[in-house]
Amino acid sequence: MLYLSGGDGPQIKGFGALEHHESTSVVLPEMMPKEAIDKTITDVVSHEFFHTVNPLKTHSEEIHYFDYADPKMSQHLWMYEGGTEYFANLFQIQEGLINKDEFLQRINEKITNSKNYDDTMPFTVMSKNILKDEYKDQYRNVYEKGTLLAMCLDIELRKLSNGEMGYRDMIRKLSQRFGENKPFKDDKLIDELVTVTGYPQIKDFYNKYIAGNQPTPYAEYLNMVGVEAKKKDTPPLFWFIKDPNQTGYNDKNNTFVFDESSALSPFAKSIGFKITDEIVALDGKTINVQNMQEFISYAKSIKEGQNVTVTILRKNGDKTDKIDLKGKAVLDKMTIESLQYKTNPTPAEQKLQDQWLTGKK
Repeated sequence: MLYLSGGDGPQIKGFGALEHHESTSVVLPEMMPKEAIDKTITDVVSHEFFHTVNPLKTHSEEIHYFDYADPKMSQHLWMYEGGTEYFANLFQIQEGLINKDEFLQRINEKITNSKNYDDTMPFTVMSKNILKDEYKDQYRNVYEKGTLLAMCLDIELRKLSNGEMGYRDMIRKLSQRFGENKPFKDDKLIDELVTVTGYPQIKDFYNKYIAGNQPTPYAEYLNMVGVEAKKKDTPPLFWFIKDPNQTGYNDKNNTFVFDESSALSPFAKSIGFKITDEIVALDGKTINVQNMQEFISYAKSIKEGQNVTVTILRKNGDKTDKIDLKGKAVLDKMTIESLQYKTNPTPAEQKLQDQWLTGKK
């Protein structure tokens, strides 16, 4: 069921989708261009559809006997959401809905986005405690790092099995072992995964990168499938978040807005800027659709140490305050990382890459 929000209908605050027992509900803004809606529906419904496998058919007791009045969370959002998001993208490359380069670009974006979160926080701990204030800001990382953990486990399994078994095979075997009406014990999942795969080595992966605090070596795993990471530094720049490409525009307020998962720039931190603030003006120069480029050009002209005034809108309970934040400009260098397929992969890397991207043995 698709609901396009806009016009005189109910005002929706959040967009996305939910998988129910036998249906998917999708809510998107009506103002999106049709091509963007088509692409989003493919991405969103791919994700939601795979929830029919995980967690609807494979889940722990915490989900099977879920108490809405007093919820007890599972440790395994890395699998329920991360694994599902990985499926949704892997399925599209394997079925020809996106090409090899688009798939790699998506993986690269998830690596970049995951760096906005605490990379040393054990995913099982975060997942179990996600309803608590000190953990809830990490939630969206289940779609970033959670996806990447599933990807690395997929590559690890293919490496161990000479390409015969991947993450999808493992989940299918798990669902056959348990199924809709038989939950597994939350703290025994890794033992069950070892049982269904026959590879005790994946316990080491789990203990290091999922239940442990070691950052996952994405470059190392991607190298196994003939993909290399390249780094390039940008010239120092002045902006409010680390990655200017994550800036949005609110045409109602004529303001720049930012995704709550974006990392603040050193300058923004120094003046007490919050990620939920909206930028109204910079040194008195306001923003609108016509002069947006002028505003950006002015921001680019700002020098290190220059006195700067940023006018913002900040929510304060039921009202919105207009505030001036002042400070000295800090220019920040950004390291851009990109992934690319190796020009001359080894035969073993090429074979593993083909099995990974096609799902064939």
